[in-house]
Amino acid sequence: MNFFEQQQRAKKNSKVLIALFAAGVIGVCFCVWYVISIVFSVKDHELLSISPAFVFQNTPYEVTFAILVLTLLVILSGCIYKISQLVSGGGSFVAKSLGGRLLSKHRSNVDELMVLNIVEEISIASGVPIPPVYILNDESINAFAAGSTYDDAVIGVTNGAIRLLNRDELQGVIAHEFGHIFNGDMKLNIRAIGILNGILFISLIGEFLLRSLSKTRGSSSSKKGNGAVILLIIGLALYIIGLVGVFFGNAIKAAINRQREYLADASSVQFTRLPSGLANALKKIGGSSSALSSSNASEFSHLYFSSGVKSFFSLDTHPPLGNRIKAIEPYWNGKYIVPRVVNHKEGKESEKKDEKKEHITKVITTAAILNELNDIGTMTSEKLDNVGEKIAKIPPFLYESTADTLGARFVIFSLLLDKDAGVRKAQSDIISRDFFAQAANAARFESVSSETLNASRDIYLNLIQLSMPTLKTLAKDEYLGFKQVVNELIEADKNVSWFELNLKYLVLYPLDIVFGIKKIPREIHTHIGAVKFEVEVLLSAVIYSQFADNEKALEAFDKMKKAFGVSALKYVEFENISISLLENAYYEVQKTKPLLRKKILEMAIMCLKADGENLDTTDMESIHALCALLHLPISL
Repeated sequence: MNFFEQQQRAKKNSKVLIALFAAGVIGVCFCVWYVISIVFSVKDHELLSISPAFVFQNTPYEVTFAILVLTLLVILSGCIYKISQLVSGGGSFVAKSLGGRLLSKHRSNVDELMVLNIVEEISIASGVPIPPVYILNDESINAFAAGSTYDDAVIGVTNGAIRLLNRDELQGVIAHEFGHIFNGDMKLNIRAIGILNGILFISLIGEFLLRSLSKTRGSSSSKKGNGAVILLIIGLALYIIGLVGVFFGNAIKAAINRQREYLADASSVQFTRLPSGLANALKKIGGSSSALSSSNASEFSHLYFSSGVKSFFSLDTHPPLGNRIKAIEPYWNGKYIVPRVVNHKEGKESEKKDEKKEHITKVITTAAILNELNDIGTMTSEKLDNVGEKIAKIPPFLYESTADTLGARFVIFSLLLDKDAGVRKAQSDIISRDFFAQAANAARFESVSSETLNASRDIYLNLIQLSMPTLKTLAKDEYLGFKQVVNELIEADKNVSWFELNLKYLVLYPLDIVFGIKKIPREIHTHIGAVKFEVEVLLSAVIYSQFADNEKALEAFDKMKKAFGVSALKYVEFENISISLLENAYYEVQKTKPLLRKKILEMAIMCLKADGENLDTTDMESIHALCALLHLPISL
């Protein structure tokens, strides 16, 4: 099952989840209405004489409507509040809620650095932006992936997992979490948390009424006493209804999540090609524990690699450990492993064994890229094997510079420096205005820019990928300052090159989403006709990046139209395409469904090399920028 099928399946599961929760919400609303109606009917009738039919017949329609609407609004308010909190905070909100500490290469020990390297390798191999990594101060073995998009996703790992699992086992666990990212589980998880929080609001209102009444028990007035009794009954009923609703909501969530865990396990094994790594990690959990100590652990119970909280069997969000192990190792003998602390230093040298490999330039054809699109989101061990060679090409000083916020910003600035001495001087002045207050910063930038200038162009994409998780840790005002400098550097020569445009989309666009400046638009278009003009603008701009002559560009455009059977599309001459028009085209194309986005990307790739020649480094940058904008993970 490829990326696009997984996304479609995730959307189907999401609709099923919402439908089941909607039924539960309707049930909660009617329960609240029924209890309140009964309470007010008791004033004139004996409780035992009040039947359901009596309540339906004697409650005024306007009262019924008011109670149902008010209850629904309370639930929706709680749901919207929690979802907006999770979306605006990204995966880091979940990590911090669980007591997570952000890992940094400059402040990490050998074990933590190994985890960061594993996440880097899997990210680059899979084409997903490298997520920040958080460590939870728990001695149990567990991990999670959280976020609403690839751009704001984070990976969390417990201290116990780092200490008790070897590298292969950790790789299996982390690949499992990436499986959740690929399979579209993150949005599903956010919706589940949000809806459950909305139902819980009913219980919280009941609890509030009960607490308020406990402070006014001294009143002796008969009238007030009767009112207090009514509120007591309503409060107690709301409290119970809310808890029962959350119970059944958790049961629904758990039933869907258990199947997603098997799928993520399969993705992990497919990617690492080491089933024993994932299986042994599960066996070690069986021989120890995966429980988390955070008071918020139950709220995010379905996010974890293994069950993080104790629950009744019907609410267990994960399949039994034995079943998961047998799915990986059918002939498992049923014995768990009692874990011991692993000395990761012993494997440190073996991890570097491939660093001295002879670098072979990979020839990439248009056909190979189009074939790669069919495997988008499919994690393979071959891609993982190639990552070490990619990272080894990066000069050590530049690699280390991507690990802190100042160095990462300097790396991006250096990639934008112009070859013209005059323009370069103007760009240096822009950078010095905001960053060279300390002489050490100026010296460091000179070193970074010198290394970048001498580096091969084919490492630029990896430098950007490595810098992104660091840039995501900037404070918002720091990011806004960084963004302003990037835009000024691009505009310094009064001309925007194709590389500068690509860098802008690879760096600023995802960071705008992380910092809440932009939102990913909702996917609504299934047919190319709905975005015809925008696709024409996008493809025409891509073709013009290869053919400056309009006649040759038109010929290439016609060739692409015939190949894809889209004769209705028209070529837009480049002089009629402004930056704002192109950005609007990108925004509208993002509203297309995954399968249509794939077709648009295939057409763009055909436009890049309509002459059938091999794709070069510049083409790779364009493809990655397009994938970043279209939210499609691709590893090249």
